[in-house]
Amino acid sequence: MAEATRRTFLTRTIPLAGAATMASPSVWPAATHDSPRRQLLAAVAAGDLVVVRELLDGEPGLVHTRDDRGRSAFAVALLARQPTAAALLREYGYELDVHEAALALDWETFAVMAEEAPGAINRDHTIGGTAMYAAAIGGAGSQIWRVYSPGGDPNLRPAGESAWTPVRAALEHPDLATAEQTAANLLANGAAIDASQPNGSSVLHAAAARGSLALVEILIRKGADVASRDEDGHTPTDLADAAGHAAVVEMLRRHAEIPHDHSTSRLAYDVEGRPYQAPDLDAFSSLARGRLVGASHGNFDAVRAAVGQHPLLAHAVATTTEMAVEAAAHTGRKPIVEYLLERGAPYSLPTAVMRGDTPRVKALLTEDPLRIHERGAHDFALLWYPAIGGGLVEMMELLLAAGADIERQHSLGTTALHWAAMSGQLDLVELLLIQGTDPNRVGYKFDPAGQTPLAVAEARGHDQVAKLLRDRGARG
Repeated sequence: MAEATRRTFLTRTIPLAGAATMASPSVWPAATHDSPRRQLLAAVAAGDLVVVRELLDGEPGLVHTRDDRGRSAFAVALLARQPTAAALLREYGYELDVHEAALALDWETFAVMAEEAPGAINRDHTIGGTAMYAAAIGGAGSQIWRVYSPGGDPNLRPAGESAWTPVRAALEHPDLATAEQTAANLLANGAAIDASQPNGSSVLHAAAARGSLALVEILIRKGADVASRDEDGHTPTDLADAAGHAAVVEMLRRHAEIPHDHSTSRLAYDVEGRPYQAPDLDAFSSLARGRLVGASHGNFDAVRAAVGQHPLLAHAVATTTEMAVEAAAHTGRKPIVEYLLERGAPYSLPTAVMRGDTPRVKALLTEDPLRIHERGAHDFALLWYPAIGGGLVEMMELLLAAGADIERQHSLGTTALHWAAMSGQLDLVELLLIQGTDPNRVGYKFDPAGQTPLAVAEARGHDQVAKLLRDRGARG
């Protein structure tokens, strides 16, 4: 494609990431010869603090100004990526609502307001969607869990489908690393990958246009439609090619080589091998279910108290789509796992791996070999679970023999080697290195700045593991 043609194509098809006009179409009002209200809106959108101060000093009530769509001057400032102007409005007494707290990533304020009125977070707001949407477009990154915690739904959208879903909105953040962290966390926690979007611009279209290899890979393995076309007829590959993202183009063209996530064991059986029957949990609010799932990450007393009073909560599912038993499994809380399984919770392959249940793991893989590509809650790769279970070398060998690919089974670059190094599991680290695992791969799942296995081991004080990694080529 000739350079002039390429520039024209990009201008026509790829919007400026991060611009407020993307998620909430509007034109910021001009400040010239206009009312103080419009002057303030224009000033906060431009980040002109001098004008903002002059206007507010002259008329303090302007701090409550709203634009023609009902958005506060505070929201306008943040949507225009002017946090200093937003902070100045707070200095002059502007008080946030719960959606604006999510947009501002003010989690202390958000938590207080969400607890007072948890149902409010899933309502539409003039910002352009729910509190989950606000946090996504604000660049919440891994902190997006704070909106899930009080029952935030990742897939609600404004009436009439007039704006992006939260995961699509996340990709409008101007900083790509922040956009990737936010979108990846949403995709790992129940966000729909192929929900319809304005102009037909899917999550994959946006990830490809921005050149995000990490998100494109996640979306491919989660089954995104690589051949989908936006309203202009462009595929994700077209947008990546136009933007000059050669590596993304190559990944999209070779998408069939990336194994899709599999989930056939997740709700198949209980611990006795009987077909699992999910009970009706409509009697429990999403908040009550979410709290039980949250407690299952490690608070055994709270789990026993809640399930003892309401036995069906053993089957609880949070808005992240994570089940209580999965929460206990991915944190290695074996006593909680046993307790929930005894009370009928489903028994998936990742949980069986974590427990070291070789007969069940073999049976599940024999029944469906593609289960080797299953993942647990929060996009945790199957190969992570031997480390989560305490360094189960024989289980790791079983999974590798069944076709698990260590370098494919990662999440944002974080592999089983990171987990084993973090836990100081010397034997498991050695096995993974013998299998050819990259000792210098940088993982971003739990640290936006990136971590190598060596860095993780050293940070945890696992000197023997660190020495082994260095001996096998890990660099400091």
